[in-house]
Amino acid sequence: MPSFCTSHPALPVIPPRDVAIGHPAGDVALLPARPARVEPDPARALRDALRPALRRSPCVVAFSGGRDSSLLLAVAADLAVRDGFEPPVAVTFRYPGDAAADESAWQDLVAAHLRERGLAFEWVRQDIGDELDLVGPLTAPVLRAHGGPTFPAALGNTILLARHAAGGSLVTGNAGDEVLGGHRAGVLRAVARRRARGLTRADWRLAATCAAPAPIRSALARRALGEARWLRPEPRRAALAAAARRHGRRPLRWDRSVWSALAPRAGVVGRRTRTAVVRGHDATLVEPLSDPAFVASYAAFGGRWGGLTRAAAMRLLADGLLPEEMLARRDKAEFNGSRFGPVARAFATEWAGQGVDEGLVDPVALRAAWLSDVPPAGTAMLLQQAWLATAKERS
Repeated sequence: MPSFCTSHPALPVIPPRDVAIGHPAGDVALLPARPARVEPDPARALRDALRPALRRSPCVVAFSGGRDSSLLLAVAADLAVRDGFEPPVAVTFRYPGDAAADESAWQDLVAAHLRERGLAFEWVRQDIGDELDLVGPLTAPVLRAHGGPTFPAALGNTILLARHAAGGSLVTGNAGDEVLGGHRAGVLRAVARRRARGLTRADWRLAATCAAPAPIRSALARRALGEARWLRPEPRRAALAAAARRHGRRPLRWDRSVWSALAPRAGVVGRRTRTAVVRGHDATLVEPLSDPAFVASYAAFGGRWGGLTRAAAMRLLADGLLPEEMLARRDKAEFNGSRFGPVARAFATEWAGQGVDEGLVDPVALRAAWLSDVPPAGTAMLLQQAWLATAKERS
């Protein structure tokens, strides 16, 4: 597990090589202990995981309008009615002028559907400028106190949500993609059930990848991971090979694949960082989709080969609370524009190459990546590291 910074003991310290590749690498040494008794009832387990958040008001739900945030808002609002809690508070950030991050139509659809069902919630909507910038006004003081980059680097989002949740609880949908989707047995079972009817080329490609031997899946994953051209050749080869090996080792058995979603070190470090930030605002972080009891129940529900697709999982867990359009949704919004915002881009424009390990990173390629139309998310911690070094030189 990561060490901790002595000047700010709540935040994990990220090793230089992990900063360079963009995330904490590898798996944790030990997965969480499975509950002694597991009921294969994930809808009930999800509600059990959410209930502690509603007990500590205000219960703020980070509501982007994506599938996972919509699911958690719907379940929280329903649970509040059933158990007599105060209604949850949905907090939504909106990004004027950033079409890739615009989910207002999905947000309005879900909100109207819940209200038609008589489910109450307060809805706070906030327009975002440079608040969530990687080195902007919210994140910069944390970076200075910590003395290094954070993971996740896009910490402004959590800080701002934690302010809304002060004294209460914050619910996020982190780990939803990893726990609920992408399991090989679920994809293959869905293809078999449909007997090839209505499958697109993308469906066939996904099924073929899921059925392929580990070396082929590793090679395909390596290609999909991109070039990471800001890295020097040796660390780039090592990082891509390690990531490809992990993809190749993903279990075929559905229950094992679901449980393995808790293994990546990046997920563990991210939860530790978010927990520390939220605790600093006298609030409790609740991430039900990575709760071990929920994950164990979801794994047990599908068993060895039963499995669920992402859409089927949403239908099961939402239990009629969400519109069909949301349940079947496949696309996702992109928020890089607000993270690599005006403050970060101004720094990148003036940056002279200091503050990064040139044995790991090519400064010229890195600066080009930061100034590209869509900066790679994997360069975010490097930008924070370089910004801190520059700020130290100027002080």
